[in-house]
Amino acid sequence: MADDPQNTPGNGPEGAPGTATGSERKGEAGTGAEGDQADAVKTAETARAAAEKRATEAEQEAARLRRSNAATKGTDLDALRSEVRAEFTEALVRAELRAAAAGKLRDPADALALLDVSSLAGSGGDIDAAAVAAAVDQLVKDKPYLAVAETGAAPSWGDVGAGPRETAEPEPATPFDRLRDAYGMA
Repeated sequence: MADDPQNTPGNGPEGAPGTATGSERKGEAGTGAEGDQADAVKTAETARAAAEKRATEAEQEAARLRRSNAATKGTDLDALRSEVRAEFTEALVRAELRAAAAGKLRDPADALALLDVSSLAGSGGDIDAAAVAAAVDQLVKDKPYLAVAETGAAPSWGDVGAGPRETAEPEPATPFDRLRDAYGMA
């Protein structure tokens, strides 16, 4: 096989067994191995530069699309409508909750702070008044100290001696008369 003309350096494809590599061809005159290597390096550099250019252009296009998407997202009418509807429904539920808590809680704002407003809205933006009333009642049961104090008869302080009197007794003439009236010794 050593005498085989196919197995001589430079006759087979590069990297195949029995073929010479570029470093073995350097010494051979007239084959142009250095020129082939230079062409391969130049081709690789050109391909790399083209790939980097395509990557840069792709990044710029992605950034442009992100900006375009962000600009269009703000004008999506269906999204805006649903967002406005959700905010309006939440405001209505909050108002209904304040109204339901007005007679039952000392501060109706406590109901807004302690209850989940989003769970009280019905489907399609309707307000479930029964659920709102039940939620306020449950809050009063769970935290009775938030409830309005029951209004009954005001506690009597008795007569403290202030203010006008219905029957005016005559003023005693002397201090001794006053003491006599105070101790009931008349």
